[in-house]
Amino acid sequence: MKAKILFVLGLLLTATYWYSVKPVGGYPGYAEDMCFIDMGRHMMAQEIQASGHPKFNTQHFMAPEGMSVPYLSWSPESHWIGAKFWDWSREFPFQWAFFGFSLLATFLGVGFILLRMGLPAAWVWAITTAVVIFHVPRHFKIWHHYEHLPEHWIYFCLFLDAWLWQRFYRDRVWSRKLELWRVVLGLGTLGSAGYFWGALILEWVVVRASIVILAVRRRKAGIETKLEPISGLQAALPLGLIAVFCVLWARWYLPLFAEVKSGGEVSQGLSWFANFAFVIRPLWLEFFYTPAHPLDTPETVVTIGWFYWIPFIAAIWFLRKKKRGPGIGVAAPFLIYLAIALLYACLNHPLIVQQLVRALIPFMKFFRVASRWGLFLPQIVTVIIVLAWPELSRAWVSVWSAPKKRPFVIAGVFVFAVMSVAEASKLLTPVNMMPALPGETVQMLEKIRQTPGTAVLDLPFCVAGGNGVCTDQQCPNYPAATIGVCMRNWHDKDVYGLYSARMVPANCENYNRSPYWSWFNAWRAQRCFNSADWEQFCSYLNQHTELSAILLYPEIWFGAASPDCQAEFRRHLGGPLGEASALTAPTRGGQGANLTRIQWFAPHCIP
Repeated sequence: MKAKILFVLGLLLTATYWYSVKPVGGYPGYAEDMCFIDMGRHMMAQEIQASGHPKFNTQHFMAPEGMSVPYLSWSPESHWIGAKFWDWSREFPFQWAFFGFSLLATFLGVGFILLRMGLPAAWVWAITTAVVIFHVPRHFKIWHHYEHLPEHWIYFCLFLDAWLWQRFYRDRVWSRKLELWRVVLGLGTLGSAGYFWGALILEWVVVRASIVILAVRRRKAGIETKLEPISGLQAALPLGLIAVFCVLWARWYLPLFAEVKSGGEVSQGLSWFANFAFVIRPLWLEFFYTPAHPLDTPETVVTIGWFYWIPFIAAIWFLRKKKRGPGIGVAAPFLIYLAIALLYACLNHPLIVQQLVRALIPFMKFFRVASRWGLFLPQIVTVIIVLAWPELSRAWVSVWSAPKKRPFVIAGVFVFAVMSVAEASKLLTPVNMMPALPGETVQMLEKIRQTPGTAVLDLPFCVAGGNGVCTDQQCPNYPAATIGVCMRNWHDKDVYGLYSARMVPANCENYNRSPYWSWFNAWRAQRCFNSADWEQFCSYLNQHTELSAILLYPEIWFGAASPDCQAEFRRHLGGPLGEASALTAPTRGGQGANLTRIQWFAPHCIP
């Protein structure tokens, strides 16, 4: 009965947390990372309609000509499946709904594995609820880099390997069935964000290397390790799923691979290293003081709270042979994995660990923001705690059964509970969101959608790669200038510029010519067009009759906001056909300023 109650309570708490981060502004988003997963769904839906299969270019999206964009953080789960929902209803909050599905699948999957690992059912659902919900680094990425929110593959891979390692270390059984299912999960990982691939391959390598080393040592010591038999019926389902994944990913990734090869080498530098002090940051202390570095920058949040670290330390303590434990070997692969993760995230000089890992492990070059290891830390630490569960249980029974120790135990549990509640309150922090696009803005963009022509020219527009390529030269007002690409989700016209997770120098060439040079210079200097710029600009408009509209953002291109420059626009283009506004950056809970006007001008100069 206790287990059933905790199971239902866990489901309710998971659903409550999911609902608490419901986006306030609806869909799609319209600022930097807030819109680009929707832009990718939109682009993919359009390409599938045109050709019947996934494509990774902007020939039907970007003006004045297409661009290969294989590094747009593509993933089948977010973009291929998401494209189907885009065709059905672009207003449907797909990413939020998919995040809810991910939380539910994680809750059920982790719970199933822990039950099979032999933990008491009541504790299984308590632990599962905690590790699924209490994830501070993920919380502070919500609606900023939300391609990283669905983490079910991280949980499945780590906890299945924990089960496999437990059977191998404690029971001396190497399970071929679990190995086969781990292959299924490894292939499933390819449906998620590319950031997860290399890190989970690294985990697979560490665990298998540990198995091989221990197997060799046991053999030398004359200790037998059983190879678990597997029947054809037991192998049928995982083998069938492996075949299905291979077919699906061939359809998705072969075209993507062709696009990658055509683009050449992509820059994959390292950035945003974590401070180790933030990893062990005592969040509960923040009730008594204001920290110098608030948890407000998604790229730097790596803390997971003492809620995890205290049980982790207890697990390591009671695994020691001096405490009659079996030894640290019970958790060795995951301790090694944790050490690599922390060194990769925090050691910014010299970069020996990062260079070695990136050289040896496929796809680890994708992992260029070192602090994103925070997304893996709650799962790694919980796996180590779970592997030490017999020793932790034995220690608990020992101290609880000693009457003299019981008051101290009760006091310690009370302090830990209060501390944990204080830390969990961080999940009440409003997440980065965009409010709904104002009604008058939506109406204006709808009118533009119905206007003849196939493209919209945004002033300023932005060509920028998350890896820094093109950004300095062609996006002087980054990140605010990415908003024009986002408006494409409403007006359905081709747009100038692109913001992608990664770019190659060839992507800069589309705009590396006249008249765009002079436009970028004006935006960089925050000055109005001069007479030569206007002459080139009007000549360009005369040549590009496919344009439907010009959208001017005076609070992004400050030079255009001056009365003199506004007068120049009216003299050359006539009065605005419409005017609206939008935010230029996400804010906590979708509240805040950062407004910019959006002025709609006709796409031709007055003779």
